[in-house]
Amino acid sequence: MMTDQPDYQPYLAGAFRWRLALRPLDLQHWIEFGHDYDHEMDAKTLLFAQHPATVNANIPGSEDEAGEVLENLVDFLISTRPDWFSREGNEIVNHHRHERLTVSPDSTGQWREHPLIICGRLIQEDLALLVERDGQLVFGAGSVAFPNRWDLTSKLGLTMSEVHAPVDRLNEQLQDPIDSFFGRLKPEKSFWRTGWGVLETDDLYQPVDGTAATSPGYPSVGDPTAGDRLFLRVERETIRRFPRTNCVLFTIRTYVRPLSHLVDRPNDAHRLADALANLPDDVRDYKRTTELTEAAVHWLQSVTS
Repeated sequence: MMTDQPDYQPYLAGAFRWRLALRPLDLQHWIEFGHDYDHEMDAKTLLFAQHPATVNANIPGSEDEAGEVLENLVDFLISTRPDWFSREGNEIVNHHRHERLTVSPDSTGQWREHPLIICGRLIQEDLALLVERDGQLVFGAGSVAFPNRWDLTSKLGLTMSEVHAPVDRLNEQLQDPIDSFFGRLKPEKSFWRTGWGVLETDDLYQPVDGTAATSPGYPSVGDPTAGDRLFLRVERETIRRFPRTNCVLFTIRTYVRPLSHLVDRPNDAHRLADALANLPDDVRDYKRTTELTEAAVHWLQSVTS
C-alpha cells in the first residue's frame, strides 16, 4: 500500500490513561509504503552500517522465529507489490532499489545475516520479535532503526511486563489486559494500534545510548516558530502471531510532522493541547515532553483562538 503520510491523530483530550486501543488488521495493509520509502531506506542502510549494535540485536537461537517472519514478509511483498519485488531462487529482488537479498539459510542451515535484519532492509517499519522461551513470551530480536528514545539491547530476553516496567503507570493500568491479549492472540487475527508523543526534533533516530544527534533545543513559551520546531511523532504498530513457531511480531512505522500541520485544524490543535496539558508528571517525563509542554500547549492554543 503506497500512501502519502497517513493522517493519524491518536491523542485524546482529557484525563490521561494508557490504552491498548487495538483494531483488527487487514493483512493486505500489514506494511505501509510511503513516498518517503527511498529516503528512509537510505537512512536505515546508513544506520545499520554506522550503529549496528544499537539498531539490531537478538538473543541466540531466535533465527528460526525470525526466519518464519521473513518468509511471510517475502510472500507479502511479492504478492502486494509485484511491481517492486520478486523472488528468484533464494533471493528477493527489490527492483525499485536494484537490490538483492538472500532470504534463506545456506546448505548448512546458517544464515548470512539474522533474518530479522533482512526484514528491516526491505521495509520502512522497525521490527520487534517476541519468542516463546520456558513457556512465556520474551523479547527475542529487534531491528529498530528509528527508536523513540529507548534502548533495544536492554530489552532482550525480557517478558512484556519487564519491558514495560520503565513506562510509568503502564503495568499498573494494562498488564492484565496485555497478558490476556497475548494469551488469546491467534495467527488468524492480527491487530494494529497507534501511539504518540511530541519531540523537539524530526530526526527519526532517537536512541538513548549517546549516538543520536544533539538536540536542537526547545522553543520558548510564546515563540511564534514553535509550530515548526516541535513535532508530533506517531507510531503505527501492527501485532501478528505466526503459526509455526508461535512467535509474535510488532511492526512499528513512525510518522513525524511539525505541529504547524495543525495550523488550520483548530479542533485537532485543541485536542492535542489538552492531551499534553493533562499528562501526569511521571508520564510527561517518560515521554520526554516536560521541557516542551508549555511552549507546545501555548502555540496549539494560539491556533484555536
